[in-house]
Amino acid sequence: MDRPLVVLDTETATVQGAPHLLELGAVRVVAGEVADEFEALVRPEVAIEPEASAVHGIREEDVRGAAEAAEVLAAFRDWVGDDWMAAHNAPFDARVLGFEYARRRLAPPPGPLIDSLALARRHLPDAPDHKLATLTQVLELEDGPAHRALSDAVYCWKVIEACLERAQGGPSAAAELLGRGAPLTIAAAAPPSPPMARRLRPIEAALEAGASVTLLYGEGAEPPARIEVRPRFLYRHRGKGYLEAECARSDTLKTYRLDRVRRVLAAC
Repeated sequence: MDRPLVVLDTETATVQGAPHLLELGAVRVVAGEVADEFEALVRPEVAIEPEASAVHGIREEDVRGAAEAAEVLAAFRDWVGDDWMAAHNAPFDARVLGFEYARRRLAPPPGPLIDSLALARRHLPDAPDHKLATLTQVLELEDGPAHRALSDAVYCWKVIEACLERAQGGPSAAAELLGRGAPLTIAAAAPPSPPMARRLRPIEAALEAGASVTLLYGEGAEPPARIEVRPRFLYRHRGKGYLEAECARSDTLKTYRLDRVRRVLAAC
């Protein structure tokens, strides 16, 4: 590999719905050797789901003193610069980072994001499956803490290295890594903005102003609930629009479906 490569991994606070970054780990590989590393826990704005903790072992007490996402994301972007990036099952990590950079209105690192899973399927076809944990066993890599961002980033690099060794005599390393078609980027994985009906436009105005609004919220024949919120983020997923907002009553970040907002009032 004739250029630096940043190999990364993310862990999240959530399993379902929109992702919320909890940990980001990465190594910069130069001339086949790990030259630098980046590791940070994130204090999320939502509770860590038990199902997520069961995967990576990170709990609320582990992140109480951690930095907020915006600080970590800005530092990571500056650390990566224009380098190419890679991850195992890269569309997942691209979605996690795409959501978080969009939430914070920050520009993500611009380089392409290479998928080591696709490389492994091509060059390690005899593996029982192509999960990262399985590949570390197939390649007889040393044991480490599974499903923690920095160690998984290192294992991801080892998988890439093994695949490039098996690709000798084929295309150049750069072409092999990028594969075919348009390269994946974090920016391209960010969620699109939802179309906003006229009745919903006060939400956009409140978002820009940092103000609160009251939603008449519900569906079906039941009377709508009055919910005072401070809008934080609007996005579209699988054809539906969503609002992330601070709920004044619970003082927590919640997600609301836009098609259930019947009317938007100025906050009392």
